[in-house]
Amino acid sequence: MSDKLRAETARLTARVAELEHQLAAKPPIDRASLYRMADNAPWAIFSLNDRGGIDYANPPAQRWLTKPVPASGEHQAGTVAPALLEALTAPLAAAFTGASYAAELELRDASGEPRAVRLHLEPRGGGGAKINGVVLTLYDVTSTQAMDRSVRDNEARLTHINAVSPTANYLFDFETGSATWVGGRTERVYGYTAEDLQAGGGDLIRSLIHPDDFPKVGQRLSYLSRAPDGEVSEFELRVRRREGGYRWVLDRAVAFERNAAGRITKTLSAALDIDERKRAEERRTLLINELNHRVKNTLASVQSIARQTLRSGRPAEEISEIFTGRLMALASAHDVLTRENWEGAGLAKIVETALAPFDERRIARAGPDARLDARAALALGMALHELATNASKYGALSNEEGRVDLSWRLYTSGGTPTLDLVWRESGGPPVTPPKRRGFGSRLLAQGIRSELNGSAELSFSPEGVACRIVAPLGATPRLDIL
Repeated sequence: MSDKLRAETARLTARVAELEHQLAAKPPIDRASLYRMADNAPWAIFSLNDRGGIDYANPPAQRWLTKPVPASGEHQAGTVAPALLEALTAPLAAAFTGASYAAELELRDASGEPRAVRLHLEPRGGGGAKINGVVLTLYDVTSTQAMDRSVRDNEARLTHINAVSPTANYLFDFETGSATWVGGRTERVYGYTAEDLQAGGGDLIRSLIHPDDFPKVGQRLSYLSRAPDGEVSEFELRVRRREGGYRWVLDRAVAFERNAAGRITKTLSAALDIDERKRAEERRTLLINELNHRVKNTLASVQSIARQTLRSGRPAEEISEIFTGRLMALASAHDVLTRENWEGAGLAKIVETALAPFDERRIARAGPDARLDARAALALGMALHELATNASKYGALSNEEGRVDLSWRLYTSGGTPTLDLVWRESGGPPVTPPKRRGFGSRLLAQGIRSELNGSAELSFSPEGVACRIVAPLGATPRLDIL
């Protein structure tokens, strides 16, 4: 050993001796003082000796004793609750050999009530002194565990509620300007996951709200500030989806937390995607308006048919028959359109419906199908009915030999699909041109021009009546607001 190392060892030895002298000079802390401190502890504390007795037990230990605390001088057997005493057998023996012990158990207290506890045993003494006792601390965690279970149960229920609820649910903190908790069907409502919404903070949430609807947020907060707690406020707003475009959302909220001044700091909200409902409402409004328009047009058509039929000067019975036939033709065309929500109809179906009351075996038809809008379908249906009616009374269908050839084709003119339809009668009685134009002629000429934006040419050759209708077929308008 070097001289320097020996000198340092001697210095440390002297310092240790000095500290031991100082400690020996201080008065020891008496047990009574320690027990008084333990009396104020919120958990049970026992001081047990190696003779099987109890030196001390603080007030919270009373639950585990059959005799009053501090139970000093009492024997453990007959004083400590049997379940606890049994659980201490092995740990106590180990503690007197210097081993510490810790465990979580469920034990019955002195009254027999089951309690969840944490046990800690520490030897008393050791080192230079003999181990002559054990300090036992017992923490009753029954209430804590019950609260933990309750929290877990509530979290599980909330998870299930969020899983079956159609809403996106969130807590919004107005002090931080962000959602502190998000759950539920966030992807369905907003197009973002709950994690996305929380990570994006207030900037993301504010960016989702349509600018025109943003003032509603402040208005609702002002309303909830005046309303009693528990009152629900709701409003509809448009929310921007991640993939683009806006969808309608119904947002319902209640005040969740207020500060000392009574100002709302948090709200709890549930947001429901109502886009389909809103679109349906808009569609219904359009349909009602469209229905009102169609009813007016239908009444005007019936009025025109009645006026023109009555002005024909025919006998009353014939007028009744003609008027009824024309109304039935109008009704049949309406039926076809109603089955397709008045979004248009197929040309082949309109032809079939208009000619159904007549001898179809004598009416040859040829041509491709095409889509007509509602107005065109009505006009063409009425025109074909009028041609077939005249043919059955005066033309090719009024005898047994006559026939009708109905053909049409589609071609493009100036980039627009165009219908070219030809009605040609043959084999009927000789035809003479009428002295004046009747309702049928006016319906063909005016109806095709106004409703189809086309033309109708009637010819009365002796071999049979012929009619050619040429009209552009624009895109069928659809009441689609999606």
